[in-house]
Amino acid sequence: MDKNLQRIISESSFESDTIREDEGYLHVRVSRVHVLELLLSAKQRFDMETLQLISVVDRIEDAVFQLTWILEDSGGTSVFMISADYPRENCTVPTIGDIWPTAILFERELHEMYGIDFPGNPRQNEDFLLEDWRELPPMRRDFDTLEYSLRTYGERRKRTHTDPREYIADSIDEWDTPVPMKDFER
Repeated sequence: MDKNLQRIISESSFESDTIREDEGYLHVRVSRVHVLELLLSAKQRFDMETLQLISVVDRIEDAVFQLTWILEDSGGTSVFMISADYPRENCTVPTIGDIWPTAILFERELHEMYGIDFPGNPRQNEDFLLEDWRELPPMRRDFDTLEYSLRTYGERRKRTHTDPREYIADSIDEWDTPVPMKDFER
């Protein structure tokens, strides 16, 4: 593992769990109260210049959203991932848009798709993909896609299936026509 990645954790004053580590890769889980401190430290002291993504896992069974910030160093040789759990209901996560401007876009998408609030994000309440969406956010696991689809679009017409072999048999009066393998050899 990269020495900088080891130092990020060893120099922090709080507890973390290592999820996975490899050459140039470290993924840790921390308490949500330490996320901003660790993100700032990773950028300012350890050259993690690029925010690649902020992802969410909806752990409905545990009533939490697991957020993961994926960072990369300026040379593209190290990836550092920080995960933390936040309560699902009225989920609020501090914005990091002033640290990484790309976060504004990621946070805007997570607000629309999961309903996560990012106070301080100047574009959070603008539509991202779902214009005028007023339903439960669609990526939450308690969103019922079938119910929404039926209510919005109605019943789907029934499909009929025709076995292609029957179609061939009807068209050329043959069934299970053998195909010589030599035609497929090169």
